[in-house]
Amino acid sequence: MIYQNILQTIGNNPSENIKGRLALTILTLLIIVPLSGQSYNRLSNPSYSLVSSPGFVSITGIEGAIGLRDTTATNSKYYFSLTNVFGYQADRNFFAGIGAGFYYCENNLFVPLYLENKYSVYLKGFTPYFYADGGVLLSIKNFTDESKIFVNPGVGISRYISPKIEGSLSVGYMLQARTTLNRVSFLNFKLGIIYRNNTYRMFKKPASDF
Repeated sequence: MIYQNILQTIGNNPSENIKGRLALTILTLLIIVPLSGQSYNRLSNPSYSLVSSPGFVSITGIEGAIGLRDTTATNSKYYFSLTNVFGYQADRNFFAGIGAGFYYCENNLFVPLYLENKYSVYLKGFTPYFYADGGVLLSIKNFTDESKIFVNPGVGISRYISPKIEGSLSVGYMLQARTTLNRVSFLNFKLGIIYRNNTYRMFKKPASDF
């Protein structure tokens, strides 16, 4: 009804167009600002937090690592990688996916194929998580003699950039092996961009009995 009165006033008196537009703008702001303020108040209210919604997730990461054990062995001093994990957020805590990409170890190139599992804990403003990767590293240079298996547990932290995008940083322990007598290990650091098909959602924490 208020909008109709304003529009009628503008139509009947063209000379008041500027005043009418100003009044319409002010009225719109008076409606929008309180609504956006409700979301802001929820974000600043410790009883609310943002959590992941179930859905498909894509994680792109760049990684660097330094060797920890016997660095005289082949491909044991360092490596760099570019990987992508595509998976599914089962609930607000658990994620599982399949990863692939490229690892450059000294003078050799490997293609990793692996599974990633992640458990996230949502805190105010950021999300700590634990992850465990495991799979195979397929050598392009010498598939038969240099391909190996690996495990890579670690911890990380992420922060949402937009409702569908997060930035992440993690540190982990990478163990690569062909046999029980042929092992190399690394301390690795990874930067990642997480894209979620489903946006974050507001979650109201249950009231405490204490």
